[in-house]
Amino acid sequence: MKALQIGAGLVGRIIAADLSRDFETTVVDFDPKNLEEARKLAPKARVVQGSCTDEAVLVPLLEEADVVTAGVPGRLGYGLMERVIRAGKSYSDISFMAEDFEALDGLARESGCAVVPDMGVAPGMSNFLVGRGAALLEEVEEAVIYVGGIPERKVPPFNYQVTWSPEDVIEEYTRPARCVRDGAVREVEAMGELNQREFPRVGVLETFITDGLRSLVKNVKARTMEERTLRWPGHVEQIRLLRDMGLFDTEPRNLGGASVVPRKVACDLLFPLWKMDPDAGDRDLTVMQVEVTGFRGRDRVTHRWDLFDRYDEATGMYSMGRCTGSSCAIFARALAQGRISRPGVHAPEVLAGDDALYDFVLEQQSVRGLRYVESTRVVRDVR
Repeated sequence: MKALQIGAGLVGRIIAADLSRDFETTVVDFDPKNLEEARKLAPKARVVQGSCTDEAVLVPLLEEADVVTAGVPGRLGYGLMERVIRAGKSYSDISFMAEDFEALDGLARESGCAVVPDMGVAPGMSNFLVGRGAALLEEVEEAVIYVGGIPERKVPPFNYQVTWSPEDVIEEYTRPARCVRDGAVREVEAMGELNQREFPRVGVLETFITDGLRSLVKNVKARTMEERTLRWPGHVEQIRLLRDMGLFDTEPRNLGGASVVPRKVACDLLFPLWKMDPDAGDRDLTVMQVEVTGFRGRDRVTHRWDLFDRYDEATGMYSMGRCTGSSCAIFARALAQGRISRPGVHAPEVLAGDDALYDFVLEQQSVRGLRYVESTRVVRDVR
């Protein structure tokens, strides 16, 4: 079978490497440097230089593909998804688009293809596990996602390093966060409700609300639901100071006698401080804990999943990239094998009630060394 990966960035090249194990894989990207890195990770894959917005490049590649995956900038995500659907190709995607991807559900059903959007680690596996917890309960009281990519060692002054776009990190720190309170969707300040919590194999981390629930707010009914990002203690205090100074503003300002966009200046200043250098001993961790609590009959039940992953010494893959890319590739296999066959756009959480698919996904994650450790706590006869 043939797979097409659109985008060869930090995560896209990992998706291509995963798929090339058992698919004839093509990876397309506009940047030749990205393609060169993709060749190193996926030597069996064919590389094509071109833009995902160039129909002359994209159309013939789509025609020959059996399944398509993508990781492109969010501003391009919705348009690309629509192109893939019109081509009638099943699609697993990690592009964090602002638009409502479920608006393309009707088109996907007409085209006869199945699409799984937001299919990384968070969003992605986080949604899938919340959906699984909800499917195992009759009523959901609370669902909480704790997730973070952090450096293995604390690097002052921010105790943080980044393995993805610093501008996207700043966006996460400034965009109001949707959560669910008393069954209704609310917006709260980004980095709000700061607290600390202890996590297995890591220790104490600070947690704060971010806008990562995505489609969960529509598809899972809960009294309380939120996503909390994880960082080493002390990070948020530093970031709030920069935000309050106006360094994350997006409107041009006259600073030092020149008109500049403060956020772009902040990115230029922060990236050298946050950049991870494996040659210097830098390593990243991915930590995720998903808890879904509710009722089954008279019993109060909590389903929990814990993920702890480190930088991959054998391949040089960052942990966050590997956790994200592997999840996208696993769902692409599920699509190609007909495990997800009903046409339409399916948010990860709506698929989680399928026992066979759930078992397949967690088994495939484990094969890659990514173990989502599941536990259940039951309190009998609560009501």
